[in-house]
Amino acid sequence: MFAIRATRSHSGPARVILAEDDKALRDVLAAVLRKAGYEVVEAADGTRLVDLMADELLQRDHLDAYDLIISDVRMPGWTGLEVLRSLRAAGDRTPVLLITAFGDSGLHQEAFRLGVTSMLDKPFDLATFRARAQAALRSRAA
Repeated sequence: MFAIRATRSHSGPARVILAEDDKALRDVLAAVLRKAGYEVVEAADGTRLVDLMADELLQRDHLDAYDLIISDVRMPGWTGLEVLRSLRAAGDRTPVLLITAFGDSGLHQEAFRLGVTSMLDKPFDLATFRARAQAALRSRAA
């Protein structure tokens, strides 16, 4: 299968931060992203996701340290929706892909109202996950 490898506007692979509290799923998703050529930073929950993003903000002095944020919706600490809401309120337009096992229409409507780039309902196949991540990265370049 042909894989599109999104890159940043500067040299180096696209940086993706992945937050998923299910370690086994996080490991699989991170492996898929790395195989596609992305640099992946992993977070075990919403609190760690926010901490890692804050660290990047302090080190780089700008909000767009990551090219894509992938987050589970329901996890300990911050939820994926809370992270999305805070990012958009701060003016950050980094593409966000939310994944959830609880994908009712109300959740989808709220996520899109807040500016999510894409959503995936669990269970999903890895090819769909990879395609959605690639599309979200392409949306950043557009």
